[in-house]
Amino acid sequence: MQTKRVAENIGGRAGKSPGGRGRKFSGEGALWRGFLASLVFVSALLSPTRAVAAVDAAAWTWDVLVVPPDEGWESEPGLSIRKTLLWFQNEVSEVGDGILGHDLNFVFLPPLTEDSVSSYSLPLTRGTVSVFSFASSFVDAGLIDRMRTSGVPLMLAGGENVFFYEGGRLLPFVYALDLFRDYRCRAFTEYAALTQDPSARIGVIGARFTLNEEREAKICTALLTDAKFMPMPYWVDPSVSDTFSILTEEVKEYSAGVFISYVGRMASAEIWRGLMEARSPYRLWYGGAPDSSFLSFRRMLFADQNMNLDTQGGFEQLKRDLWSSRTVGVADSVAAGRANALAVWLNRALSALETGDPLDRRGLLLTLARAQGIPFGAQTLDIDETTHRPARRHVRVFEIRDRSFFVLKDMDVTGLGYYDY
Repeated sequence: MQTKRVAENIGGRAGKSPGGRGRKFSGEGALWRGFLASLVFVSALLSPTRAVAAVDAAAWTWDVLVVPPDEGWESEPGLSIRKTLLWFQNEVSEVGDGILGHDLNFVFLPPLTEDSVSSYSLPLTRGTVSVFSFASSFVDAGLIDRMRTSGVPLMLAGGENVFFYEGGRLLPFVYALDLFRDYRCRAFTEYAALTQDPSARIGVIGARFTLNEEREAKICTALLTDAKFMPMPYWVDPSVSDTFSILTEEVKEYSAGVFISYVGRMASAEIWRGLMEARSPYRLWYGGAPDSSFLSFRRMLFADQNMNLDTQGGFEQLKRDLWSSRTVGVADSVAAGRANALAVWLNRALSALETGDPLDRRGLLLTLARAQGIPFGAQTLDIDETTHRPARRHVRVFEIRDRSFFVLKDMDVTGLGYYDY
């Protein structure tokens, strides 16, 4: 069971007590505990400051600050995340040595917004070992700005839309469970290799001067070329109402083919309508994230790493394990799974250090970047130290059929490195 594996990871050093953990006793019973209590009391009379320091829980506790989903802690995802992390906290506490002689204490922060995060002062202390974020990409981007000089790792439960590079260099303190959004370029290239002849007409439609679409259109064109296709690039202005007009000659000249669209939802809808009105056999593959607003766009294709995780992601086992071990009930199994994955990831990285006193913060960043075997539902994630994300994630290719997302293909997709576009 997943919880058993987590407990085994936590409990690898049971019986030792490095760093003066000094609170778990064995064998001597009440007499020994009474003696120590008396000693602490006498010490308090003689030197109150030293006594407080001697029994200060901070001496053996590491804090993890947790930013909730934008909906807050009382939402279903928020409650599931909180329960899962508190379960993990208790598991660490009950192991004789914890993690290098330390407990974990999850500190649950208030919800943040794109505006409030810019002025929010994170309660970072010397005992803070990480910040977990389950918030939106806008909040995550603000957290990066707030934490860039802290030396504390920021671990994102999602992170698909958060860019980890500045000046072409990877930010050393940011990590995520999701592949960056440009993974769809690789997914479509691999799907084309499975379904299209090398001589097939494949057009890549991009929009100039956009935040992500121009870059992704260039990456997709490069990957298709490397795969021995001959993609045709089309550059359009997505603000123009008749976006399809630039493609009409292509559709008239060739009977069939594929357009891969990186021009946003509105312009892609215009292209789809043009293909339908022309009764063209061309297929439209959309390079952005799917959502319910696309359900009327019959035969359009998508690729996504997160859709259907709630029903096909394999997180139900974790949900059952949490209940059977401590009767912890979670309503959102995916949110619980992300919380569990971050906790296990951090635990593995901390446990790989030589010592916890003092904490080797540079070493922690390195071990986070090299962690392997992170449980994520039915998947097991190995972290790529060149991207600080999973090396691979399970991706599904969907087609709109009967106003629903129909799975065409399941595949494991390798995340992309940095492209200087």
